[in-house]
Amino acid sequence: MIHSIGASQTASHRRASLWVGLAFVALAAVYATSARLSQLSAWERLPALYVASGVPMMTTLDAYYSLRLARQQAAGTFVPHGPAPARHYARPEQGATGEWYDQREPQFLPLLSRTIAAASSLTGGDIDRAALLLSPVLSSLFMIPLFLCCWRLGAPAAGLMAGLIATFSFEYFRRTSVGWVDTDALNLFFPWTVSWVILMMGAGLRRDRLLLLAAAAGTVVYVYFQWYPQPGLLPVFAAAMAGHLLVSGVSWQRSALCVAVLLVFANPAHLINALSAVGGFMQRYLWAGPAQPGDALRFPSVWSTISEVQVLDRGAMLRLILDRTEFVLIGLIAFLVFALTRWRALPALAPVLLLGALALVSSRRFVIYLAPFVGIGWGWIIALLIKGVFGRIEAARGAGAPMPRAAQSFKVAGAHTALACTVVVAVFLVWLAPVSGRGYVPQPAVPAPVFRDLQVLGERLPAESRLWTWWDLGFAVVDTTGFGVYHDGSAQYTAQTNVIAASLVHDDQRILHRLIGFVDREGNRGIRRLAVNAADIDDLLNRMSQESRPTSEVPVYVLFTSDMLPKYPSLRHLSTPRGTAPHPGELGIRQLACERIADDQLHCGPLRADLRIGALEGGWPDGEGTSAGQLRRAVVVEKGRAVRERDYGSFAGPTLQVVLNGNALAAVYLLDESAYRSNLNQMFVLGRFDGDYFEEILNDFPNARVFRVVGRQGAAEPDDETAR
Repeated sequence: MIHSIGASQTASHRRASLWVGLAFVALAAVYATSARLSQLSAWERLPALYVASGVPMMTTLDAYYSLRLARQQAAGTFVPHGPAPARHYARPEQGATGEWYDQREPQFLPLLSRTIAAASSLTGGDIDRAALLLSPVLSSLFMIPLFLCCWRLGAPAAGLMAGLIATFSFEYFRRTSVGWVDTDALNLFFPWTVSWVILMMGAGLRRDRLLLLAAAAGTVVYVYFQWYPQPGLLPVFAAAMAGHLLVSGVSWQRSALCVAVLLVFANPAHLINALSAVGGFMQRYLWAGPAQPGDALRFPSVWSTISEVQVLDRGAMLRLILDRTEFVLIGLIAFLVFALTRWRALPALAPVLLLGALALVSSRRFVIYLAPFVGIGWGWIIALLIKGVFGRIEAARGAGAPMPRAAQSFKVAGAHTALACTVVVAVFLVWLAPVSGRGYVPQPAVPAPVFRDLQVLGERLPAESRLWTWWDLGFAVVDTTGFGVYHDGSAQYTAQTNVIAASLVHDDQRILHRLIGFVDREGNRGIRRLAVNAADIDDLLNRMSQESRPTSEVPVYVLFTSDMLPKYPSLRHLSTPRGTAPHPGELGIRQLACERIADDQLHCGPLRADLRIGALEGGWPDGEGTSAGQLRRAVVVEKGRAVRERDYGSFAGPTLQVVLNGNALAAVYLLDESAYRSNLNQMFVLGRFDGDYFEEILNDFPNARVFRVVGRQGAAEPDDETAR
């Protein structure tokens, strides 16, 4: 009887701790959502920067892919695996890189686009407005299954702290802010939900209950892959369930049956692509990116130039979770101790734990999976301290000392969890909350002035037009204008991207013209055909020039935008043979933070430039080193035209380009000679173009500039300069 009463009280306390903890989690999630939605004040305060003709800007480039599909879904025009003529390129078959196919729409509409289309009913059919708000609203839902996992492990306060640290860690906060239309908003929710379902399985359950939970886990995985198609994770989830069941004492026969049910409900067809998906994942995030398919020249992989794949040093990586590295280390060490005390639960947490561990050896995108474990460690420390304090009070009471009123209330069901959660919130807000995220407002992925230019082009150019531009704008161009592009954010890894980069950094506009003609007609297949026998990239470009023909009847335009200038080092890297060491001291195109120009003296922090004699004095504003030396030339640019140029007679120094807006200093760039002579700089910044090959149709410098490709015959025989 006494044992029954004790068990009943224990169950009552656990239920109370569950509901009290969930209440705290719900309040924390609402607070995190409101913190993100407060960023909308910038859209309202500075509409010129965040709104283009009534269209709010998105804060990630991939957003425009999901938006385009959502518009098709809302209009009822989406055709599974239908033609996508605006995406004018071919892609290699997955797992069979020798086979190519023209770009088509996805076989299944991504769940993200379906969600945006459904949510637009709440915004009066406004797809862009619905997408703008989606990530902040969904971003903190993961706190619920994360808390439930920790609650099952007897650490509800740890679950609350894990959610707080994870949702406010700078990397996750940035990737789930207003306008960040991508899968990140639920990429923690699904794995933690699967772990929670697996944790509920054990030897004490009947077979039908185990199979029901296995089916639930499989269903979550199925929906997860609709949201974020990563079939390589399916074997990981299956292994996690098998490991948990066996450790929990479930027979191997029953465990195997549960895993089979998981695979069936998750769609076992994913297993077919699992191996190739894992291989691609490792090549992308753990090893050097592969050479382009069939490319004897071994072009550099574009993955090395993408920010989310870049590897930071350990300290910088950890500071994306909390501002102070030592706080992150304390949390991780505490979690390791916590895990040792509950080692039987580790298989169930293994999928998320493995993804989090990748942050220590791979790119920054995995930081979001590591952050919850830092929070679990800190929450467990706080719970232990509270338990220790009241343990001493209980011990004192046993010795005959009077029990304080606070300690008496502590024995009420749920009071321990309420106190621990209150302390967790206080410690987080006062001590751990990242300062870096306070007041953070994401910048538009496509600046509003550039987006307005796209809107103008959509009205001015023929409907079947194609734009030769960098892949970053690919999705936005197709969504905004419907025009064709030659690569975008889902196919920037083919040799066509390297050729486009080479055309922009090349110093001959005839080469740019001929490469456009060749790629427009033959694309990746033609590049691959010629690359097999080419000695180097210059030889490949020469071969492409020789085989160039006029562009097709479809009009083609070259679009330059302001964001291409800081990307010049990446463009040059991608157009250099893989394995070639970069030239030491390459400057590329570097924008200087200059305050004023007076009496031909340019003041840029510690760096000064005397434009009368072409002398540089001082050091870089960021302290990287000295830049004392002689300029080769200085060029003054107004309204996208070089209006004044002064040559200083130096054949080794950099070029200084001063961009004026009236009498005001708009921008200052320092360039090495190859960057200065590049088509990108000559045509976009200086307005120097060959009228035999290009016709300017839009000059909105410094935002965007557009040239029509003149449809003339490409030279059958390259001249000496072309063949150099």
